[in-house]
Amino acid sequence: MNLERFEETLSRLGANLTQWPTAERAEAEALIAADPSAAKLHDQATRLDTLIGAAVTPVAMDSAAIGRIMAGIDHRRHHDLTLQPTRRLFAWASAAMVVFLVAGFAAGAAIPVNQGEDTLAGLMFGSSGTSTSDTGSVL
Repeated sequence: MNLERFEETLSRLGANLTQWPTAERAEAEALIAADPSAAKLHDQATRLDTLIGAAVTPVAMDSAAIGRIMAGIDHRRHHDLTLQPTRRLFAWASAAMVVFLVAGFAAGAAIPVNQGEDTLAGLMFGSSGTSTSDTGSVL
């Protein structure tokens, strides 16, 4: 077994050599004993497996804690937090839609047809598009 194959098998099967197939286990143990870089890779994989094992350890819970969680899930107060369609909601949504449509129409009517994007930029950013020499002094 070479170092590249050992690293691939180590990432695939984990650092616990007892879970490896017998032939590969014997080759891996010989490589770990002979090559310090293989031993270092095995040590890193062992630490990673330990960290992962600690991260997925289930939390101990008694039946009272599980009952409190289930009671909280079943409580009706938490289920009815959605927006319910009512006449008032429909009226406010309709009024908002009308306001936005009127504002859009007014903005569209304010842009002259014969002028292009410069007029739109002037309306958006406050520039009139004309210089002071054309209109005289501005006060």
